[in-house]
Amino acid sequence: MTERGRATRDRIVSCAAELVLTQGVSALSLDRIRQAASVSGSQLSHYFGDKDSLIRAVVAHQTEVLLDFHRQPALGNLDTFDDFEKWVDLTLNFSRRKVRSRGLPTYGALAGQLSKYDEPTRELLADGYHQWISLFRRGLARMKKNGVLTEAAAPAALANVLVSAHEGGNMMTGAYGKTWPDHDALNFALAYLRQFAAHPQDRQPPTTGAALGREVATARGHPATKFRASRRERDFGRE
Repeated sequence: MTERGRATRDRIVSCAAELVLTQGVSALSLDRIRQAASVSGSQLSHYFGDKDSLIRAVVAHQTEVLLDFHRQPALGNLDTFDDFEKWVDLTLNFSRRKVRSRGLPTYGALAGQLSKYDEPTRELLADGYHQWISLFRRGLARMKKNGVLTEAAAPAALANVLVSAHEGGNMMTGAYGKTWPDHDALNFALAYLRQFAAHPQDRQPPTTGAALGREVATARGHPATKFRASRRERDFGRE
């Protein structure tokens, strides 16, 4: 496939994903995709024989985006607490830029829509989740082997917590149009992970005060979250 051909195919897949998010998978049609992607019927059929193949291409593309994000050099091998702190920061940067971004590294609301389609699509989504969880599990297993996590730490269970927080926070961020759900969910997951730190100094975030300040700023305009943040400020003051 030529560079131009790849660009056209990617545009079709991206438009299909956006239509799934905005109109639902049941309302998706090849004609709407053709119009949204500004391609002819022959171009569309050249890349995708039917709607089923396009739907699965959306899942495959999103899986690739998701895994590439987690394999980027900035995140190291995701086998240190510093790596996971960076993971939270980079994920929140994506959320702040745009809730619905072409390259957003998550399944989010797409999973809720595409899982309704058919069994092969659900299996493809399940395989993507399996690869994502396995990526985390391998990093966490290395942390345990290297003595960074306690013997009580269960890498598979902790990987599920991280993925669940990532997906749940992202879906609520999309629903509210604010970044505080992502922020709270990811920091909760990281705080939970730190409970299994083998060294006492790793059981608290490295910059508690700065992180708290960012949380208060992010929560601006959301009374319940501001109340929780101010209460934590008061508790930190007492400590």
